[in-house]
Amino acid sequence: MKTTNKSVIDFSEWLRGNPLPGKHRRGSENTIQNYVSDVDRFARWFKQSTGYELSAESLTPDDIQDFISKLQAVEGRKPNTVLRYFAAIRAYCLYLLKTDSRIMRDLTDGIRLPRQEPMTKRGLRRKERLAVERVFTVPWKDTEAARLRLIRDYAIVETMMYVGLRLGVLANLKLDDLMLGERSGSIHVRQGKGKRNREAGVPLKARQALTEWLSIREMLDCPHDFLFVQIRKGYKPLGIRSVQEMVKEVGKRAKLEIELSPHILRHTAVRIWRQKTDDRTTAAQMGHSITTMMKYDSLSGDDVLVAAERI
Repeated sequence: MKTTNKSVIDFSEWLRGNPLPGKHRRGSENTIQNYVSDVDRFARWFKQSTGYELSAESLTPDDIQDFISKLQAVEGRKPNTVLRYFAAIRAYCLYLLKTDSRIMRDLTDGIRLPRQEPMTKRGLRRKERLAVERVFTVPWKDTEAARLRLIRDYAIVETMMYVGLRLGVLANLKLDDLMLGERSGSIHVRQGKGKRNREAGVPLKARQALTEWLSIREMLDCPHDFLFVQIRKGYKPLGIRSVQEMVKEVGKRAKLEIELSPHILRHTAVRIWRQKTDDRTTAAQMGHSITTMMKYDSLSGDDVLVAAERI
């Protein structure tokens, strides 16, 4: 993402060397790019509204409140989308506080925000899951490439929805990370939260979808061993943005009331595992501590593989 605002460019560089607000470590490159993209959108709105470039000298708390209100009242953005923008703006204001002596306090203090939607509501219900899966019954276009994309994308969605992998982990999966059998399966998660390697169980639906995609993937002349690839000459690894856009389009075609995202699919996996197993097993599958799991509404890797057979 390219921006012409000097303050946003400096903010981007600062993010790569400092922890995010409320965190003890730097954000991933994907998180940083999303923060910069949201702040750049705020900067463009700011210039259009005030006539000034976004900077420490020009920004006030009222400007932030006006932007938040616009997202809610004018654009009709959902609470979690508004809170995502606010998190990025808050990080930008922290950057100003740390680097500019003219800023004496956090400019986001006192900003009125919408109430966050409960996490459990972001997981798809059974009827919604079936609507998503029906999208993949017919190719979106009558071409061989479209048929292959359908098989690939179905494997991606089923893996997110039943295994619960984070987007970054899924995009970086390698062929040898998968161990799939008729009655059980596992995925070796190399870069889970906190950089802990673990084994995630693969329930039947995800196992079937992955097996079908693997039968295609093995025939492609790829110069690498990434699991998910572009369906075009060169077969480059499928990027994170492409997965996000595909999932969003699936949600539209399924006529869901919410905007579908990889994050929602992961929460759907949490919902499914909690219904079929228990909090400790779900925490182990998702790579969470049991304390974190309780916020969502530790066992061994073998335990989650056995549990996956029941889902």
